[in-house]
Amino acid sequence: MASIPASAAGRPAASYVTGRGGLSDDWRDERPLDAREHPRSDLVGLWQSVLWADGYLPRAFVTCRYDARTREATRVWQSNHGLVADGVTGAQTFGFASGRLVSRPPWTVYVGERYALPLLRTGAGVYKVYDEGRFIPLRTDVTTLHACRDAH
Repeated sequence: MASIPASAAGRPAASYVTGRGGLSDDWRDERPLDAREHPRSDLVGLWQSVLWADGYLPRAFVTCRYDARTREATRVWQSNHGLVADGVTGAQTFGFASGRLVSRPPWTVYVGERYALPLLRTGAGVYKVYDEGRFIPLRTDVTTLHACRDAH
């Protein structure tokens, strides 16, 4: 996870989903996701998109909120992949998922069980996703994705 330095105005540094080197461990160092500690962010939306790509959540449920539906889908996903099924998306879960990232220039693609999820990984390692006609960096600390801004 990368941070951009705080501005002169003293705002906190922004945090982004990042990766370096090989793709297979890109997401392992992201902070754990669960409803209590990390209820809403683009990172949650990314995880929900992985669940969608693997057939565990309908696309309409990608809301960037780590809700009960996401937790249960995560438990089932973890169980089906031989992981501890605690419903928390931590290093083991993110690590397993990032093992399905492949390079298909210019894309980095999560190869899901049902769908492919195209992403861009910049030269600086920041992951971006196509949103409303442009690529935007995925934030770990807030929700910026259009589909999630109005989600309830």
